[in-house]
Amino acid sequence: MKTFFLFLLGVIYLLLANAMETAIFSRLYFYIALGLVIAGSIRYVKERNLSLSRFNEMKDASEEELKAIPHTHCVISNDCLSALLLDEPTNTLFLASREDFDEELIKREIPFNKIYEVAIVEDEAFIARTSNNLISGSLLGENPELEDEELDEDDSDYNTVSQLVLKIVADHLADPILEYVFMDNMKPISKEEDEYQEALELCEKWYQKISVIIKRHELERVPIRHWQ
Repeated sequence: MKTFFLFLLGVIYLLLANAMETAIFSRLYFYIALGLVIAGSIRYVKERNLSLSRFNEMKDASEEELKAIPHTHCVISNDCLSALLLDEPTNTLFLASREDFDEELIKREIPFNKIYEVAIVEDEAFIARTSNNLISGSLLGENPELEDEELDEDDSDYNTVSQLVLKIVADHLADPILEYVFMDNMKPISKEEDEYQEALELCEKWYQKISVIIKRHELERVPIRHWQ
């Protein structure tokens, strides 16, 4: 607020300097205006640097808190507000997130044997899916797999993406469908962009990890027949 006031006062003196017919007052008001603008600029830079420093400190603290969760594999979002982690010794998947640095971290723990389905979703379109074959139906939709439609590869909608999400269905009553966002842009970007290619590669790696977990524990749910 003080910075804005300095800039505003500087503009007022600049207008006064332009309105003065006397050269002495005109120069005086001009130098005052210049001094106020310089003071406001210095204050703005200091406030911005202080704000950036605080932001980096909170970001580092959030990253350390996420890394403190027991894990053997993890991926942390660029803003350090969420993370997806796997802990092989305890056979547990963790999804941790917070809306802002000032909010408490919400941590969801899912045992490996309670993960039923995983899918890669690209702008609401399913491009890959793995599920436990012993469980009928899907919480992700009646037919979540990508349909064979005639898509024009020259269509901009086909060649651009704005969001890339990994969806996980688990035996977790509070949140049966968990989501981890690998990319989320306000405006769609080309699939040729490095940002998309890197996000897709990382998403596919985690999709493969969780797919292996689902198939590994699929046999544990095979019903045992007792012969008489």
